[in-house]
Amino acid sequence: MSIYPYLRPLWAALAVSALVNLASLTDSMTILMIANVINLLCYAVVAFVLYRLSDESARFGHAFPARLFSVALIGLALVCTAFNPENPALLNFLSLLSLAGSVAGLLSEYYMYWALDERIIPCAYNYPARRIRWCFYAPLLGAFVASPLMLIGQAKAAVLLQCLTQFIPLILLRQYMQAVKAREDDPLSF
Repeated sequence: MSIYPYLRPLWAALAVSALVNLASLTDSMTILMIANVINLLCYAVVAFVLYRLSDESARFGHAFPARLFSVALIGLALVCTAFNPENPALLNFLSLLSLAGSVAGLLSEYYMYWALDERIIPCAYNYPARRIRWCFYAPLLGAFVASPLMLIGQAKAAVLLQCLTQFIPLILLRQYMQAVKAREDDPLSF
């Protein structure tokens, strides 16, 4: 199966999500809510792509329900936040919902990038094996490095660092897409 047509909307959704995450540098609650809704729509596009690819491999098959669960939990948290943003107990519960959604999203990304990696050698893509996994590692490392910045009160610097590390997967996925396109356009060349 040709996967390049599905990689384009995946890349576009990740690019929009990375750009929208820059809105977290603002203090405006309205802008943050709009950014969260746009991010949720991007996650839904990723879920659709994973649904379409779920027959390709077991890892893609595992990535889809995890992403769907993530979208549902984060969406529920956003909807509930809009109804009663002042209740502290509800906000704590919604934070837990968002955290669970984020963990499910992280699991989905793990499966997705490993599924893309496992296609490199059998499909003879001109792309180094295991490099695509850095799409998973880079944002995680950015979050770990940003944590001490948050603890010392440098929240804006921490958020900026996390946003910048979300652009690394875009570069790596774009290179992967070029290798897939070259192979799918000319399947007989090596």
